[in-house]
Amino acid sequence: MKPTPILAIATALAMFSTAPALAQSQDRQAKDRSAQTQKSAKKDSSRDAKRMKDLALANMAEIETGKLALEKAQDPKVKAFAQHMVDDHGRMLQEVKQLAQAKGVELPTTPDAKHRKALKKLQSLSGGKFDREYMQAMVKDHRDALKLARGTAKSAEDAELKAAAQKAAPDIQQHLKMAQDISRTATAKGEKRSAAGR
Repeated sequence: MKPTPILAIATALAMFSTAPALAQSQDRQAKDRSAQTQKSAKKDSSRDAKRMKDLALANMAEIETGKLALEKAQDPKVKAFAQHMVDDHGRMLQEVKQLAQAKGVELPTTPDAKHRKALKKLQSLSGGKFDREYMQAMVKDHRDALKLARGTAKSAEDAELKAAAQKAAPDIQQHLKMAQDISRTATAKGEKRSAAGR
């Protein structure tokens, strides 16, 4: 049986009428994928921005407490450590600031409430008690900072942020070891003084 011209025309019309719908459907899927990709990229970039802010806060805290320790510490080792913190974390903070500026991320300009509270506590101490408390705080802060740097190096989406964190991690690890060693010495000195005073 030969197809009639009307049937041929109807078939052709049906094919042409589904083509725009198919194209629209594919176009919609492509837009949805693009929107999903943009949403995911935005989420990653906001996570990276938070990491930069956290790194900046950690560095600011080390600098501020280091400056305080330069004024108040009695033990020369504690003073030397404090100077090391001011210098190293000052450099690290500058690197984070430059990176944040290049990425359009606005960083905090002062320490956060948690770090201000810790600083206030240290300001109220003096002598050997200050040395011990400062060094114990440095052990805790550097454990937290090392965890942050390693996590950023592993999970950051931005390659430059990842590289900066990888670069900072060994320095922070060294600071942690120094802090642990000095803290043990400062604690032992405090215990000797307490025993002698009995």
